[in-house]
Amino acid sequence: MKLKYIIALLMLSCASMSAQFRISGSVVTTKKEPVVFSEVILIEEDTQNKTSELTNDKGDFVLNAKQGKYILEIRQGNELLFSKNLSITAALDLDTITIDSGVQLESVVVGGKKKLIERKVDRLVFNVENSINATGGDALEALRVTPGIKVQNDNITMIGKSTIMVMVDDKIIQLSQEDLANYLKSIPSDNIKSIEVITTPPAKYESEGRSGLVNIKLKKAKKDSWNALVGATYLQRFYSQGALMGNFNYNKNKLSITSTLNYMSGKRYNIQDDYTYFPTELWHTNSSYKSINDRTYGNIGIDYQVTSKWTIGGQTLFNNSKPLFTDTPFTGVYDNASGEMTSYLKSNGGVAALKVAINSLNIYNEYKIDTLGKKITLNLDYFNYQTEDNRTYNGISVVEAPYAQQYFAGINRNVQGITNLSGKLDFDYPTQWAVLSFGGKVSNSQSKNHISAFNSGLVDLPVVDLPLRQSEFDYLENIQAVYFSGSKKINDRWNSQFGLRVESTQTKIFAGGLSQSIDKDYIKFFPTAYLTYTANDNSTLSLSYSKRIERPQFRDLNPNTHFWNPFQSFKGNPFLQPAFIDNIEFIYSYKKIESKLYFSYENNLISEITIADPVSNEILHTSENYIDTQRYGISENYVFDKLKWWTSNNAVDFSYAISKSGLTVAQKVQNGFNSRLSTNNDFNLNTSKTVLFNVSYWYSFPGVEGIYTNKEISSFSLAFQYLLWNKDLKISIRGTDIFKTEKIKRSSVVNGVYQEGKNYYDNQSFQLALSYKIGNKKSTPKQRTTGNEEERSRTGS
Repeated sequence: MKLKYIIALLMLSCASMSAQFRISGSVVTTKKEPVVFSEVILIEEDTQNKTSELTNDKGDFVLNAKQGKYILEIRQGNELLFSKNLSITAALDLDTITIDSGVQLESVVVGGKKKLIERKVDRLVFNVENSINATGGDALEALRVTPGIKVQNDNITMIGKSTIMVMVDDKIIQLSQEDLANYLKSIPSDNIKSIEVITTPPAKYESEGRSGLVNIKLKKAKKDSWNALVGATYLQRFYSQGALMGNFNYNKNKLSITSTLNYMSGKRYNIQDDYTYFPTELWHTNSSYKSINDRTYGNIGIDYQVTSKWTIGGQTLFNNSKPLFTDTPFTGVYDNASGEMTSYLKSNGGVAALKVAINSLNIYNEYKIDTLGKKITLNLDYFNYQTEDNRTYNGISVVEAPYAQQYFAGINRNVQGITNLSGKLDFDYPTQWAVLSFGGKVSNSQSKNHISAFNSGLVDLPVVDLPLRQSEFDYLENIQAVYFSGSKKINDRWNSQFGLRVESTQTKIFAGGLSQSIDKDYIKFFPTAYLTYTANDNSTLSLSYSKRIERPQFRDLNPNTHFWNPFQSFKGNPFLQPAFIDNIEFIYSYKKIESKLYFSYENNLISEITIADPVSNEILHTSENYIDTQRYGISENYVFDKLKWWTSNNAVDFSYAISKSGLTVAQKVQNGFNSRLSTNNDFNLNTSKTVLFNVSYWYSFPGVEGIYTNKEISSFSLAFQYLLWNKDLKISIRGTDIFKTEKIKRSSVVNGVYQEGKNYYDNQSFQLALSYKIGNKKSTPKQRTTGNEEERSRTGS
């Protein structure tokens, strides 16, 4: 009987010694700031076996160990921050471990700055604050030099792929391309910490975005500090423009306040040449327009820590602008046989006057369940976009022989209001098995348009009366989404991340020209998966997959016709369907070299198409679901930083696309290559790093995109920066597109008519920027993420 008890006791003891116990805690500085991405190591005293994990962005860590005696070490690089002996007999919560602030700061920043480019499991991080060419300008200028991103005519795309969605602090900016560009121009690049290029976004993010997301991360404030920044910019293109900006930020005790105000005023010039080759005639339209714009942007955010676990906050922003466009287009009609001009259309001056107002409000709540990273986040958002768009045109039509003259005139007015309300609930739930997150979002969007229009056509007498025709366009959209995501460290070499997002969408369209409303209701699934293998400290391989959706912009759905002249018009398509995109990437990173193989399948893409009628000579611009594209690509990125005075980022991308059209008027299949190379070089001209210089260049080879064929395009830029007064005063000089080679040229064949377009968006420029920082120069503005993360991208203008 005693033998049975002894055997049972021995078995229980062995089981206890082999059991795995959970060791957890949190690492902070003496200022209560989390020590992020430090290495927490458990060293077994008997065998010297090691188990390690990194602290997360909150400074929390979780390890598993069996019973025994250990040494706990916390390190960053080769720096030992903390050491303690432990005797583990059960699960152990070490609570908060405090280390000296000075030691932590020196160990985190190696050599005084982060890497220019960092690769994480699901994104590439471009540290803007370390790039000379990206500072002294605005967010759009910073995107121009971001690896993997292409900005042309203020349109933002992903190199080798297509359009993307843009976020600021995890909040998607839901504006049309034109309004998005203006919004980004109002954010000083000196306020930007980094730009994340997320080619395969996790399930937590919105599924909207054909090729992924770009996330602009604004700088965050340190505890118990304040800072202010004032600046001015002068920009000379064909015309000049100037900007003034300032921000003030405060973070002490439980209260944090951030505020920004920016004002820009100036002009810009654009040259557009369109050639349409009808069967017997060439129509050449030259349209050189001038835009005048005054824009004011501001925001204010307040956070308050109610308790050690509960934080509430709010943020509001506004962006008001009054752009005015004037142009005098001239269309010459030439006989194909003789080459002589037989007639022409001449505008006496078209005017487009807009008033745009953007306002948003976010209410934020975060509750920490424990010190291990479990928390609940609630975002409530309101977004409103109002615009008044008035466009007029008038002119004459002249036939040379026999001489005849007619007149035309027209007006288009659109008063548009777009409102979005959304609520978003997120749970972060790290467990012993995996780091989990899940949540959901509900969103309601409404677009109301009151349209007044008149088009005279060609008439024999000057037009003095403009009787307006009234019409309405209303759009309603509701989206309900839930998601689940998890990341699992399989062992020291393998890491994984997975997720699934489900979205249910209901839409209703009503327009005056439709006999009944158009209703849609669909449910779609969006899986994501990542697998990473770390062979050693220098070599990493990763494989990722994601499914995305592209919903039509509100402007593209509007079925009412908008005229530019009697022969050219734009008309939306209320029958547009969402498009779906699958993205697969394989990345190999070795030291400073990153190689990527990628594939994407874009199904039923929405694309604008220009249809020329060879009988009536009318040209209609509209949007259709008509392109399926398979895209195969390879890209290389290399960062050279072996010299203290020179950092060079170099990239090349090469892809092959197969596009198939579902429209009878368009070319059925078009295959072709696309390739691009770029180099961006920062030079420190003195040992104190106060005199800095940048040289950058990129070149895109001729290629194809859908039904369009693109010509070569390139840009060469120089930048100089001088830092004074303990680097608080910054003087920046930049020359962009110095040789005036950033000209877009593209062609297509639609409905049997060859069309060619040439556009120069006045990119050649000289810029002088001054900024001065006061307060704690290591503190920078704190921003809140919000919850309405999709709808702003699709507001039309």
